[in-house]
Amino acid sequence: MCEIAWSLKAVNFRRYELLMKVIKFSKISPWVAICVCLPAIALFSVVSRASDNESDYDLSALPAGTVNLVIGRAYVNSGPDGDLRLRTGASVSEGDRIRTESNGHVHIKFRDNAVLSVRPNSELLIESYRYNPEKPELSAVKLNLVQGTARTVSGEAAKAARERYRLNTPVAAIGVRGTDFLVSTTSSSLTALVNDGAIVVAPFSTQCSAQGLGPCSFNAVELGSDSMQALEFEAGMVQPRLIPVLSRAPESEQSLNLAGGLAALAQSILDQDAVATNQNDEVVAESVTSLELGDEAKVQAPYGTGFTPESLGSVSDLRDRQLVWGRFAEGKGDLERLTLPLSEAAEGRDVTVGGNFEYFLFRPEDGDKQVQEGLGEIGFSLTSAQAYFKAENQVSPVAVSGGGLFINFNNNSFQTSLDLYHMQLGEARFNSAGRIYNGGYFHSRDGESRIVGAVSLDGEESGYFFDFFNWDGLVQGITLWDAE
Repeated sequence: MCEIAWSLKAVNFRRYELLMKVIKFSKISPWVAICVCLPAIALFSVVSRASDNESDYDLSALPAGTVNLVIGRAYVNSGPDGDLRLRTGASVSEGDRIRTESNGHVHIKFRDNAVLSVRPNSELLIESYRYNPEKPELSAVKLNLVQGTARTVSGEAAKAARERYRLNTPVAAIGVRGTDFLVSTTSSSLTALVNDGAIVVAPFSTQCSAQGLGPCSFNAVELGSDSMQALEFEAGMVQPRLIPVLSRAPESEQSLNLAGGLAALAQSILDQDAVATNQNDEVVAESVTSLELGDEAKVQAPYGTGFTPESLGSVSDLRDRQLVWGRFAEGKGDLERLTLPLSEAAEGRDVTVGGNFEYFLFRPEDGDKQVQEGLGEIGFSLTSAQAYFKAENQVSPVAVSGGGLFINFNNNSFQTSLDLYHMQLGEARFNSAGRIYNGGYFHSRDGESRIVGAVSLDGEESGYFFDFFNWDGLVQGITLWDAE
């Protein structure tokens, strides 16, 4: 009879049915049969679980993703070899620790099409990455932002298995709701912004362990992209709190300073943006001075195309428009053509959208944030633009030679295109289409490109930030448009 029980190993899914047959046709007591065969059945269960876990092991052994952009100095620690210089095209796996220096910036595309951007002076651990494209609902992803700033765009794993996705920080756990968000953290605080979707943030406690997986509910606070708020948390607080962007509240100043790249959202920082670039321990947006703009690129800057000005516009000319671009700190230094310091751009205007948390588009609103009714279909002519190309340690200018923007307020849609030219790399084209949201905001993204913008409330002007991968690097820029 035990031989019959042992044979169940070959037919694991029918072991219960066969056991019942053994009991039915054996001449001994059913209780004896159960007692004799129970250890074998338990062993088969272990074998079955081990077999199931083999798939988990195989998934963890696969590369988690590929590095598709490295700017400045960045390193990966995979174990006994210590820190190794991270290069574009390298694979990253479960257990890898990504670290960037003050001029470092890393973009990773995961197997589930998630995108992760690790900003300067940051450290991120890929603690667990189990993605099965055949059964994405069984995926398990756990990242740990040890310090610094990171932006993540959720992939299939987070979308299909939200309860099995977690981003840990030193002080809190973050779960997602199909999300594009940015978080900045220190050992005692964090600040977060959501570009699309929502996140759930909960401090660590006896009810929310760092060893857990998925979002926590105890003392949790949800932040959505439509709230026009940021979330902050400091050690000692019971739960995170929400603050309006560009808040003047003095109690939010300290934590927003700690947030590095998010500091641009604090009104109290607007007059100190030049000072921020000298704080080496703070994570700030990349600048030309730290990214070594090539001498050849400076000489061959393709300006004078009609849309990319040859020099930075005057304050009066830039402020003469309804829509004004403000920059955090020095922005891209000598490459700036359309921007003002945030303190000047914010005078008499409110922020609408932010591009890469380095550029912010301002417009006058007077309390009403709704566009006029009956605008219908509007075509826009490109007025001015600035763009640049980032790869490895260099930033070089890109000319915007043409483009078009069409907005249909009747069905709340937009479509746009840009023609770009780099003196050394040639031509490129950017295309995007998507939806217009309440308030005249629009945005769209996929795995390789992103656009975020707004229109003036009277529909006479528009502007947007864009980025996309091309020429084995990243092209980014800002635009301004006038209604035809």
